[in-house]
Amino acid sequence: MPTATLKLFLASGDPKRLRTAELSNWTGKAVAAPRVEFDKLVAREESKSAGVYFLTGVDPETNKDALYIGEAENIKDRIKHYLSKDFWNHVSFFITKDENLTKAHVKYLEGRLIDIA
Repeated sequence: MPTATLKLFLASGDPKRLRTAELSNWTGKAVAAPRVEFDKLVAREESKSAGVYFLTGVDPETNKDALYIGEAENIKDRIKHYLSKDFWNHVSFFITKDENLTKAHVKYLEGRLIDIA
């Protein structure tokens, strides 16, 4: 089995707060934060990139787990539209470090992730 190095950055020193993750030999990068740290999340440079995102939480009407999968050419601009929605309390997104994702790539990834979910 091949080995890999996982690099985690805990912006506040707390794994439940704003954090990033990078895997060696992979161009992707994950960024995640609770909703209460939304402003810190969108202040990061990564949020201006193209990628796929996940909004997770509990649907207030059904009290069941909720997941929204989306794509954007600019994550920051897109997820700001969800601040008025009550169903989510956590956001995660995936981008590439080399900024090599196009609109077609993220649309494809969104579709595949929805199929898998």
